[in-house]
Amino acid sequence: MADLWAFAPRSVHRVFRPPTRLLVRTYFDLSVTGRQNVPVSGPVIIASNHFSHLDPPLISANLDRYPRFLAVDDLFGQWLAFDLLMGFWETIPLDRDGYPVRAMRTSIDHLLAGNVLGLFPEGRRVERWGESPPKRGAAWLAWMTGAPLIPLAIHGTKHSLAPGERGFHRTAVHIWMDEPIWWYNYKEHVDPLGAMMDDWYRIVDGHLAHWEDV
Repeated sequence: MADLWAFAPRSVHRVFRPPTRLLVRTYFDLSVTGRQNVPVSGPVIIASNHFSHLDPPLISANLDRYPRFLAVDDLFGQWLAFDLLMGFWETIPLDRDGYPVRAMRTSIDHLLAGNVLGLFPEGRRVERWGESPPKRGAAWLAWMTGAPLIPLAIHGTKHSLAPGERGFHRTAVHIWMDEPIWWYNYKEHVDPLGAMMDDWYRIVDGHLAHWEDV
């Protein structure tokens, strides 16, 4: 029974992905570029900027593979329905204040099993891109597992369920999935993790800079 329950979110994602993708594409005037840059098998880290609570479901609906997301633990324990939903989708709680040993161990195991992990290097929702420097967790996980790091930029969600716009609003959304960042290209750097995240920031900024005031 436990194995069936663990398989349930993947089955739901696979079955409902096409109609969900059509729905969100229509409702949010959604455009997606670079889906082919996500490997079809093996471990993958999706590292996205973060404006809104809408980011994880919109990203998930537009990936061809099922992702588990990391989420800060202070989001849990406030609404039962939210906790149940996050539990069903196998969201990994991340300790914001201490060293997240359990979350990192779970993430490593998930990646080593050949799965997709989604996370937000800014560590929280932001009102404006660039106000929170990226943390190194995504690069560290790439080094520990050999997984490619896919820079993902999402724009438009800052107008809905975001720090500056708490209500739910219809908004145009753009998603860009860039080419993988591979850990082995940074082996000669004095600070390889920092260099990886600098490149992640540069790539995402390249997509968002034109749209930041839109």
